[in-house]
Amino acid sequence: MQTSTPPRSLSPVALRIRAVLNEWDPIGVHHIGQGWPDDEYDDLILPILEALDRRPAVDELAEELRTVVENDYGLPTPEGCRETAHSLLRLHH
Repeated sequence: MQTSTPPRSLSPVALRIRAVLNEWDPIGVHHIGQGWPDDEYDDLILPILEALDRRPAVDELAEELRTVVENDYGLPTPEGCRETAHSLLRLHH
């Protein structure tokens, strides 16, 4: 999974993915205070939708989330990858 250009408009499932990502907040911007945009992680929505279409196992999706945060965002391994993957998979089923 790699980040991509965010979709121009968000479907209901994309909005739910956004909410899960904002709750996870792997780079820690939403938990510092107000003023951060809701679309901070929208570059992950399309890759996550594509990944969900493959129906990955929780650990596979968690690994993809970890990799994208480390490689595309250049950050150390974030906590909560597995829990976030589980939440994302529940949205899609």
